[in-house]
Amino acid sequence: MKKYRILLHVDLNAFFASCEEAENPALRDKPIGIGKDSDRGILTTANYVARRFGVSSAMPVAEARKRCPNLLVLPGNMALYQRYSETFFEYLRTITDQVEPASIDEAYLDITDLADRIHPMKLAEKIQKTLHDNHRLPVSIGIGPNRFLAKMASDMKKPLGITVLRKRDVKEKLWPLPIERMVGIGRKTVPDLKLIGIRTIGDLANYKDRQNLNKFLGNQTDAFVGKAHGEGSAYVDPSRAETVHSIGNSKTYENFLHDYASMMSALERLTEKVVERLNKKNLAAKNVGVQLRTSEYVQRSKQLTLPQHTTSYDVIFEAVEHLFDDLYEDKPVHLLGVSVAQLTEQANVVRQLNIFEAKEPLERDTHISKLLESINRHYDKPLLNKGIKK
Repeated sequence: MKKYRILLHVDLNAFFASCEEAENPALRDKPIGIGKDSDRGILTTANYVARRFGVSSAMPVAEARKRCPNLLVLPGNMALYQRYSETFFEYLRTITDQVEPASIDEAYLDITDLADRIHPMKLAEKIQKTLHDNHRLPVSIGIGPNRFLAKMASDMKKPLGITVLRKRDVKEKLWPLPIERMVGIGRKTVPDLKLIGIRTIGDLANYKDRQNLNKFLGNQTDAFVGKAHGEGSAYVDPSRAETVHSIGNSKTYENFLHDYASMMSALERLTEKVVERLNKKNLAAKNVGVQLRTSEYVQRSKQLTLPQHTTSYDVIFEAVEHLFDDLYEDKPVHLLGVSVAQLTEQANVVRQLNIFEAKEPLERDTHISKLLESINRHYDKPLLNKGIKK
């Protein structure tokens, strides 16, 4: 077992704006802000074209327009951003199962065990290139021995940067940075620290009056001073922050899918993965969604709400078929995705049977489904499937 860990912090650049650009490539060279287009509106983010004019997140729209008169302000579209976030995390989990979501647009990955097979820099380059080329999502990646250094590294070069920050680099690369650049130091704390002479991360690392520092950092003093010396947790928890709102799987087909049968086979496999993840998390779903991107890069999606929550592959796939038939236009397909939402714990689901439903077959069907899924998980292969009525 290695004495050190190798962590990546993968951070989507100007995420909301990047989603809008991915959906509509004509926006790429235009200055974009996301927010309410009014004098009292506040931008949640701005793309990098707008940032060249001094526009930034949390800036009033009126101020942003003064700096950039041609700024295009778009309303937020959380459904769109959630869909791209799911694509982001689905891809990261193809790299390793040691993925911890930090927010909708960033994640920590523990790649220690992968480093024997691929250099961390090469892996970071692969992740960055795949997300950019296949999903039109730009990311910056930090590589470090703990969460703090990996996060600080990803912030050092945006957009599309890859930065390594080791403990031996701390004095040279970390200490000269302004204290406001330190992850975890709030805006309200910065002026107080500057009043006592702490203007850089190095100043904090070498500040001698610990009692005075306690007045401003409280019980976090030791943790912040330790971080300023390059210390930090190296633990990545894949289950952390998983208040799951939706579960989805998507796949990009570089050579396109050309016939309906191959598309349906692909949707079957995607649905199987979604149902497996539902059961792994002991969740049931009431909403089913399908997304499709044609060979012309036109993206469409549609959702369907079921009468009740379910974990049944047959029920979910029937909805997937219905949705896909509504979306299908007899054109080659570049991407397919299946997702479920409106999730609840399986223990909370009470099935309301009508007079035409029998209890015994329902229970037997559920038992068989879970047994097959358990066998497939054990061998890590889709060895067994229930028959699907055609």
